[in-house]
Amino acid sequence: MHPAAACSILLALHIQGGSHVVQQAAYDDRIAWVLPPDKLAAFARSGVVIDEDKKTRIIVTTTASKSAHDIVTLHGTLNTTTVDVPRHRATHSIVAFTNTVTPRNDPLPAAAIDVEQAAMADLPVQRYCVGQSWQTHVPVVTSLGSGVASIVHTIARTANGRAIEVDVKGTGIISGLEYNLPRLLPGAIGITGKAWYDPLTGVITREQYVLHNRLIRTTKGKTIGFLETETVDVTTNVSR
Repeated sequence: MHPAAACSILLALHIQGGSHVVQQAAYDDRIAWVLPPDKLAAFARSGVVIDEDKKTRIIVTTTASKSAHDIVTLHGTLNTTTVDVPRHRATHSIVAFTNTVTPRNDPLPAAAIDVEQAAMADLPVQRYCVGQSWQTHVPVVTSLGSGVASIVHTIARTANGRAIEVDVKGTGIISGLEYNLPRLLPGAIGITGKAWYDPLTGVITREQYVLHNRLIRTTKGKTIGFLETETVDVTTNVSR
């Protein structure tokens, strides 16, 4: 990319009406119990799963329609396969899918979103140079509860006008009571990774992240809670 263009980078979704959008996503999510060794061993002997491991593969096939203000609605199917590794169980579903997003990659209606999706939500309205950063604060949902994530995005580099690489690094607080674990709150959110945006097709074509979330408390010398590690790999393709 020409040096002048490197200082006029605008990230915005601008999918044309009638475009076909296919997204493939892989989520590998591990949640480990944290307990005193004697209690952990007792649960393990009784057959309780103390190391959860869920692998999810999703294929979303949609067609885009546009309305005023460049709002995009995607209609199609959501094909999901989930494998519960320690229990040796797999589930598969195909359901109708509709999603409406703004050019800033925010959902309509506004709502808390999965922390994986929050990594590139709320795109900036101004242009940036390579090396510059912006920050977002997004209400999120994690497997350990809801909260808010603060995410810093840095334009790392550009290549041939077809790939704008963005470094992503965020932290946050889990404060929701969804799982009735008030003594473990607040918890912590962590996310690092990269995203690639294609200005010609107007989509984020690839996202790769690692998440580290935790609900941990130490009382009277005993540490209890949950540690989550998740890897995320999402690829999006647009065609006419």
